[in-house]
Amino acid sequence: MTLEKINVVWIQGQGCTGCTVSVTGGTNPDLINVFTGFLPQIEGINLVYHPTIMVPWGEAASKILDDVINGKYDPFVLVVEGAVPDEKKAQETGGYYCGVGEIDGKMMLFDDVLLKLSKRAGVVVAVGACASFGGIPHGNPNPTGAKGVINFLGKDYKSGLGLPVINLPGCPPSGETIIEALGHLVLTARGALPVPELDADNRPVFLYGPKVHEICPRAGYFAGGKYSSEFGEPYCMGMLGCKGIITHCQVPKKGFVEGAGGCTTVGGICIGCTEPEFPDEPFSPFLQKAPVGPYASEAMEDMVAKVKAVLSRLLSRKI
Repeated sequence: MTLEKINVVWIQGQGCTGCTVSVTGGTNPDLINVFTGFLPQIEGINLVYHPTIMVPWGEAASKILDDVINGKYDPFVLVVEGAVPDEKKAQETGGYYCGVGEIDGKMMLFDDVLLKLSKRAGVVVAVGACASFGGIPHGNPNPTGAKGVINFLGKDYKSGLGLPVINLPGCPPSGETIIEALGHLVLTARGALPVPELDADNRPVFLYGPKVHEICPRAGYFAGGKYSSEFGEPYCMGMLGCKGIITHCQVPKKGFVEGAGGCTTVGGICIGCTEPEFPDEPFSPFLQKAPVGPYASEAMEDMVAKVKAVLSRLLSRKI
């Protein structure tokens, strides 16, 4: 079935709205191009609900969300920003952790809204580290019992289109990453593209395939054994706490906004914000060196490869 019109519902839980800020800065295409139908392939996108950038507010906004829950806007893509708290813990003291609005004088709790919407959604996309894996809110000691959407709904969850939760981690992910992923899923829903290949953590491989270490502009210095001993030097920052060797992210290659920026590109270290364990070990403390294992393994592979390369040069080849 071809879907001419696709509604998008974006809800926010425990987070800083950084992913929303990021997506509004996305380019090629930007949100205006997406929502005005400038790109024919992904026209017909209707942003039904977004608590930060929508015009309605207060109970008028809550009424829209209630209409979505009751099926008025099927089919829709559900985008989730922010972690999901454990409201049972809050109830022990007679309160709640995360409300998303009131309707008829009753608070709408984020976890309840998410659960109800997930039963109607064609696709569920967890945007950012918090929604994907819990992010900062779930860091030790995790007082609110925060977790990612995939852990809240269960790893066996399937959306209306038969898809698992799609994770787009990052703190935040780049606007381009978010828009490219949503665009791909829209085209998947319309039968124009296959379902994106996902890795073991439900991240689209075409957006999260390589490790930062593999595509870092400083990788050549690592290969040459040159390390920065203090910030501001141009060499590999592995000795300064960079976690790029254990982090999957394409920002060093693609940039953050219009091909520019990115942690290691501008002199910062990778802190591993696209990984499930973030911000806990092995990604914290942020300035602590990454585990020695990956470096030792790569060093051995590098030595073997270089010996093979030297030996191969002793053999002549036909040109």
